Amino acid sequence: MIIAVDGPAGAGKGTISRALAQHFSLKYIDTGLMYRALAYKALAEGMDLTHEDSLVSVAKTLTTNDLQLPELRMEEVGNAASKIAVLPAVREQITLHTRRFSQEIVLPYRGVVLDGRDIGTVVCPDADIKIFVTATPMVRAERRLAEMVRSGKQPQPNMLEQIIERDQRDQTRTTSPLVPAVDATLFDTSELTIQEACQRAVAIVAEYQSVNSECLKSANGCR
Repeated sequence: MIIAVDGPAGAGKGTISRALAQHFSLKYIDTGLMYRALAYKALAEGMDLTHEDSLVSVAKTLTTNDLQLPELRMEEVGNAASKIAVLPAVREQITLHTRRFSQEIVLPYRGVVLDGRDIGTVVCPDADIKIFVTATPMVRAERRLAEMVRSGKQPQPNMLEQIIERDQRDQTRTTSPLVPAVDATLFDTSELTIQEACQRAVAIVAEYQSVNSECLKSANGCR
């Protein structure tokens, strides 16, 4: 089973994806970490974040070990990742990595949950289940600020502006813009607690499994 979970920063898609992976025994892949890992390396080497060829060369060297660095969660790295994510050649290389990682599924996993921004539209357009998680910019900014406080980081007063700017960049890029797949289930978490959001996501997948199971049992089938 392949589940694609897309949405903007701060909507809760990461937490929801991890909950789905744990509940249904699936492998969890945070595709955003690939862009962050590339951005981190680029920043560390003082690279030009607009130079596609150099970034692609670095992207080709990424391994799963590069995704484990705690520094990848820094706001500076996240903002840089959003900037390099608009480059077509970079997205193409990261997409190749993502598809390869998603195919490396072995027991005890029964499938994979991919968390990103273009999983349902580009990376895995044939995913069994597509969920697009969103929330209002204000709610997402408040969540990010609360997260920074909990982790002991200095809150940034312009977080809402950063969220809006990043949304604009993600939604208007020419390659793989942030948009829901036409067959995705839209999921607004603005008024939900994280527990409620995870429970609803689990219910969406459970309903798919139930319907699919009945279809396979029927004489005519549904697929």
